[in-house]
Amino acid sequence: MQKPSWYLHRLRSMNASEILWRMRGVVSANIDLVRIPLRMYPKVDVTGTLSVSRFTGGFECSPVATESSMDWGSEPLRSWRDRLVHKADAILANRLSFFDLVDQDVDDPVNWHTDFSSGKTAALKLSGLIDYRNFDDVGDCKLVWEPNRHHQLVVLARAYVATSDKRYAIKIADLMSEWLDSNPFGYGMNWKSPLEVGIRLINWVWAIELSKEANVFSAELWSRVLESIYLAMWDLQRKFSQGSSANNHLIGEAAGVFIATSYFSEFADIGKWREESQKILEEQIQLQSYSDGCTREHAFGYQFFVIQFLTQSLLAGNQTGRPFSPQFQSRLHQMYRFMAELCADTGGPPNFGDADDGYVLDLGDLPEQAKQLLAVGAQLFDDESLVIGEESETAFWLFGKQTVGAPTAHEKTESMPFKESGYYILRAGNAGKQGCDNVSVFFDCADLGYGSIAAHGHADCLSFTLAVGDQEIFVDSGTYDYFTHPEWREYFRSTRAHNTLAVDGQCQSESLGPFIWGQRAEAKLLDWQDDNQRTTVSGEHSGYLRLPDPTVHRRTLTLHKDSGRLEIRDRLVAKQQHNVRIYFHTAPGTELDERPNGDVVVKRGSIELLVESDGGRLRVFYADETGPIDWISDGYHRKKKSGCIVLELEVGGDTDILTQIRFKAT
Repeated sequence: MQKPSWYLHRLRSMNASEILWRMRGVVSANIDLVRIPLRMYPKVDVTGTLSVSRFTGGFECSPVATESSMDWGSEPLRSWRDRLVHKADAILANRLSFFDLVDQDVDDPVNWHTDFSSGKTAALKLSGLIDYRNFDDVGDCKLVWEPNRHHQLVVLARAYVATSDKRYAIKIADLMSEWLDSNPFGYGMNWKSPLEVGIRLINWVWAIELSKEANVFSAELWSRVLESIYLAMWDLQRKFSQGSSANNHLIGEAAGVFIATSYFSEFADIGKWREESQKILEEQIQLQSYSDGCTREHAFGYQFFVIQFLTQSLLAGNQTGRPFSPQFQSRLHQMYRFMAELCADTGGPPNFGDADDGYVLDLGDLPEQAKQLLAVGAQLFDDESLVIGEESETAFWLFGKQTVGAPTAHEKTESMPFKESGYYILRAGNAGKQGCDNVSVFFDCADLGYGSIAAHGHADCLSFTLAVGDQEIFVDSGTYDYFTHPEWREYFRSTRAHNTLAVDGQCQSESLGPFIWGQRAEAKLLDWQDDNQRTTVSGEHSGYLRLPDPTVHRRTLTLHKDSGRLEIRDRLVAKQQHNVRIYFHTAPGTELDERPNGDVVVKRGSIELLVESDGGRLRVFYADETGPIDWISDGYHRKKKSGCIVLELEVGGDTDILTQIRFKAT
């Protein structure tokens, strides 16, 4: 149960239509408490063309499954197969790896309701009675849900395709049977979240399609599987997210329904669900993204998550004669292009906004392998500019081949403004005197997040990251946790966890809960200039106008192209005295040397930079176990110790502070 203040803040974030929708949802949920125990829900006829002996799916998930001439002894297929078999064999032994858990024994039979990190097990009761946010009762819901997304079924199915070893297909049937035994419709954590149901549907489609030649489903099990699939689609389409909850969840829910109804097209009376879900996807891709290709959630980890839903839906539509509009395809293409631009310098996007390692299908590449995921877009849109790295196993499973061309030169030298979404990339090619080529700076002058609660945004306005070549030096701190550690959740989304300026220890935006913001900093671009000598971007935000002495923070970044020197000019517009802290978080493995004159030498590998400021002495702090500060998270429930440079000073009235980052002279 949440605190009363949380419910009040949540209510204030809703408009009248959302309140009405939620009231209807409460009524429906209470009706479900009666009818689900009585099994008063739709029944499904699985005879005829739906029977196990006659069923053929509505589309082909992967051309690899039907390509008999595939040479699995050649590279890179041999390496991919060996890695796949190793992972599938662990699944045969009921060992899974997810988040910070490696080769976790998930019991035999699998305990589908347990958070194996905390050891807490959620009760098997009507899902409408479960508060998934209550850690004491259910553990961390993400750790419960992750194995129930059934990515492991697709791993097993791919292993069957690659080896023809029927053990992997038999394990799919066994796991689905166990899951159905432990998760009757409407009961438990795994029927609680519509998004989780949608992801599971997509994985069941792939697992069934890739393993169908093995004929491992008995007639009785097949009937149970189809009944669960039908009820999942029925339940999803009546619970599509709305209002402030209609973010990536709605896209995932609609994708689950569209893909499942397209594959199981022989079910009676599902045409309306298919049409509605496709309409939602057409609408939401426009509503939830900018024309420059950035997601309005302002969380780049979630952008790849959403791109996967949209890509799978597009492929299913193409194969079933229900293509998406040219506008849908153009926007999806632009979303790939946006991410390619963000990944061009270091191979991955800056870690801005929430990221929870979410992905739709396990086709061999991990969520953080941006180059491989971008190669999917290269194949989908025949766009060689999206090929920035090595072969993609994901693209192989989707298209039967890896790339459409050679990787583009890994030397982006042009600065790039994304003015609509509020992000700016400053680049200096061949900068520095020590053989360090490109310097790239990413600047955030964007909105906090999407919708009235900005659920996945961080208080990072006017923050920046900096890389030299493909080495990140100054980084965003990441996310780390949602539900298990409230103090860590609060820290990682706060202003002090980002490379920006904090006034009087306050966060730029008002946090009202782990996924809800109150008063928020509104960003404004003041200037963008790019010529042969330098690139300059300037912005301000309104976050500190709520202080007793309303204060404005303005920041100007200037990157000099001949030397790679970065000037950071911070201006405080105020009348009274304030405490100011400016943070510079560094990547794990970076060495920091605090000099007697107040400067700091930053070293990572062969790269040496000097940070100096006219605002005072720069101090170095290192992460320790005493509290959530100076840690960097590269994944959900994963964090590493690092160092942070902090400039702290007392200012009175209008103040200008100049900090410079440049290559250290030898």
